[in-house]
Amino acid sequence: MAINEGMTVYRLITDGGVFFFDKRQFDADSLQRQLHRGDTLLIGAHRLRDGSAWLHWISDADNRAWAAKPVRRRWLPPFALALCWVPIAIALMLPGTVNLGWTLLRILLFASAAGTLGWSLYRLLLECHPGRRRLWAALDGLRNGRQPALSAPPSYASAPDLALADGVYDGMGLLQGPLSYVGVVSRTYGSGRYSYTMDEYQLRCSGKTFHLRAGAWDWLRMIDPVLIRRQPMFLAEGDRVVLLTSMCDGEVRGLLNHSDGNAHIVYKGTPHTPMGRRIVLGLAAFIPIFFSVLLLSFEVYGWFDRGVGPDYWDWIGLLQFGGMVLLMLMLLIGAVVLIGERFHHGYYRKRAQPPIERILGIAFQWRLRQRRSPTVNEMF
Repeated sequence: MAINEGMTVYRLITDGGVFFFDKRQFDADSLQRQLHRGDTLLIGAHRLRDGSAWLHWISDADNRAWAAKPVRRRWLPPFALALCWVPIAIALMLPGTVNLGWTLLRILLFASAAGTLGWSLYRLLLECHPGRRRLWAALDGLRNGRQPALSAPPSYASAPDLALADGVYDGMGLLQGPLSYVGVVSRTYGSGRYSYTMDEYQLRCSGKTFHLRAGAWDWLRMIDPVLIRRQPMFLAEGDRVVLLTSMCDGEVRGLLNHSDGNAHIVYKGTPHTPMGRRIVLGLAAFIPIFFSVLLLSFEVYGWFDRGVGPDYWDWIGLLQFGGMVLLMLMLLIGAVVLIGERFHHGYYRKRAQPPIERILGIAFQWRLRQRRSPTVNEMF
């Protein structure tokens, strides 16, 4: 599935589950030529949240192996980590006079040191990632003639048809059938730092055309595949799907894919969404941590400026003052969240609600009937 010019996602369906990979990882043309329906495969992959998996390497019965492209210049991260102190040393040796040019140069040196440190630590932590090490150790053993330790694939039932005919059910529209056309266009909205990119899908099912939007996967290019946990939005011509729509606006709110057993839900227009809860909880955790670090920084600077290390009473005073500040922050955050939630709830209660609860129930039951986890993929 070609999402945009720089990204093409592939799907491999086996009796042991569904596997996804990016075209940049493999020689996809070679895979398509040499793998055939019914082949027995050894697959190295890590599981995603919904039970599908992201592919890292694959081997057939003839011991031909395809693996993701190896990381080049593995010596570069430790070398960069060893030299990241050089910009800091240069910044500390610059003249201490109040001058805009020297100040900007010092900031640039500190920023370059921080960026080099972060990148080198990220690459070194990836090298130590236990899942990544197990995957590549198994592949090395396979290439050297050793049989890797295998895990039994989970037992899944075939995706069942819904016991509902096409039609409208109390504000929810339902349509089942194969996709005769799938098109994806990446569009950017806004401008500058306020811009965001969405993938817009055009689907044709049973002679009708539908549109839906999902978050773009541009961030995939910035992280290692072993860190991916969310299943990509994947649709192909010929996939038999169930489209669940809201009759108040005609938009697709749920999509069940019989070809791979995955379910997708759109929470747009509902009062509470998983993404919204993650954002609120993240902000609620960030604010106390930020102010705690800021308070501690001021205290440490005061001790350094005084030239005397902290004593027992300094620590007691810091704990008392910090506890009072954190308590006030938590009370303020709780009051703001409560007021915002009430306004939010009242606003959506006056609107025509899409039948999201019914769609979620159908998706969960459909997944459970396949003996899969009750996990649906969120489209936003």
